[in-house]
Amino acid sequence: MRDLLCIGNVNIDTIMGVESFPTVNGEAKIDGLEIRYGGSAFNVSVNSSILGLNSGIMTTVGKDSEGIMGTLQNYNVDYSNIVLQNCPSGRMFIINRGNDRMFLFYKGANEKFEKQMINYQVFKDYKFVHISPTKIEIADYAAKMAKDNNNVVSFDPGEQLCYYHSEEVLKILKNVDFLFVNRHELSALLGDANIEEGGKYLRKRKAKNVIVKADKDGVYYFGKYQLYEKAFPTKVVDPTGAGDTFAAAFLSNYAKTSDIKTSLVYGNAAASFCVQNYGAILKVKKEEVENLLRSRLNG
Repeated sequence: MRDLLCIGNVNIDTIMGVESFPTVNGEAKIDGLEIRYGGSAFNVSVNSSILGLNSGIMTTVGKDSEGIMGTLQNYNVDYSNIVLQNCPSGRMFIINRGNDRMFLFYKGANEKFEKQMINYQVFKDYKFVHISPTKIEIADYAAKMAKDNNNVVSFDPGEQLCYYHSEEVLKILKNVDFLFVNRHELSALLGDANIEEGGKYLRKRKAKNVIVKADKDGVYYFGKYQLYEKAFPTKVVDPTGAGDTFAAAFLSNYAKTSDIKTSLVYGNAAASFCVQNYGAILKVKKEEVENLLRSRLNG
């Protein structure tokens, strides 16, 4: 049996670093430019594989996906459940100024992903199912199918679903074991940026375990008890994919230990390495993440 199946979007990312955001009819100098493969499902599947899980992905990609497939193969991610579409793959244009970001996106093949493409039998091959940003009907259907199959289900709805489908997201929570949101998504979902009140409210809405990612301010956990874990201090080069890296690391550690606290610290450790380079894929081996974890636990 495999460990983690990731369902959601895959993109080709163009990542730009700027000193100032452009204004309407204005221009801004790009100081750093990278083109990477990304999308939350891609990021979580690859990083969880780097961190030791036997991972797979279920998504749609376009006719320009040779590099995507090759990268997944290189990281030992099972991509046999990818559906090819006769259109371009999704694209994301990310403009970074320190910890602040702007996004432009082209849905491409992600728009072609339909719930009838989800093969329920595949869920039987995995222990964990992670649902990352995708269409709301796919998230709902995948969560129900995974819960019926007794998978451990995690859900990272992303900003678009939290803004435009907040009530539907809240209804999905009854089938979710771990909810991942950042503080901006929490505000979009509930109309309130207060992390503690938001976490407690989501618990009342049947969320079993709520994890709120707060960037440099660390991470908050709301479950049968509450925890806070501070972030590791680091220089931020590119915050793209830090939340996905955190989720991948949290799930990787939790799959092995079933321990919430160490999984939160492990997630923070992995995210701190992610932001030191362009792109969302970890540039370090799992041993370096484990060493940073131990330094916090032993310190």
